[in-house]
Amino acid sequence: MTETLDQIKHRVRLLQLLASAEQAALAPISLEKLHAFAYLADILSPVWNLRPFEDRIGRTGRPPYYPDLQLQLDLLVGMGLVEPSELSYTVEDGGDARFSASYALRFASPHLQPITNELGDDQDSAAEQKFLDALAEALASLPDDEIAQAASHDLAYERSASDLEDYLELDSIVGTSRTERAVASFDQVFPGSKLTPARRLYMYANYLGRRANG
Repeated sequence: MTETLDQIKHRVRLLQLLASAEQAALAPISLEKLHAFAYLADILSPVWNLRPFEDRIGRTGRPPYYPDLQLQLDLLVGMGLVEPSELSYTVEDGGDARFSASYALRFASPHLQPITNELGDDQDSAAEQKFLDALAEALASLPDDEIAQAASHDLAYERSASDLEDYLELDSIVGTSRTERAVASFDQVFPGSKLTPARRLYMYANYLGRRANG
């Protein structure tokens, strides 16, 4: 079967997310928290002058989840680049079984380091990695069980009374999202200070943590 460029890009994105999770001591990271991390990386990418990786995400009433990303994550496990742990199934109220696991890079793989070296030598990939590292560090400031819930309270993802859309178009709202307006408002809290992008990520992560706790 011929692989598409989009599939390869999703795998690279996952390897970068997991590398950042490792650096921030978040790994092994649960499936739910990994998808939350991926979403927050999309919606907060303009803070780092980057574009969202994904074009859109469905609003399910649960923490963010990307089906295509999950498919490529499963394939990375099969390739031996990612190692799952803490596998479990839970049965929900409707009778549906829900799979859960935690994931980390499999450093024993002889293929992982060459891939990491190639990404480090690419200027665009290195910029993305620096952003993801900073965001992972910001999320690590939250209690471990709050990360996924914090993402579900992001101002763009959370539906307002007048917003009934089932999908959030991530790329088209760059420059106009409620998330970006909230991050920009931090300047009013610290007038006269020049907040770094990393500091803005940290402040927004903690703001989401407070929202998740009511």
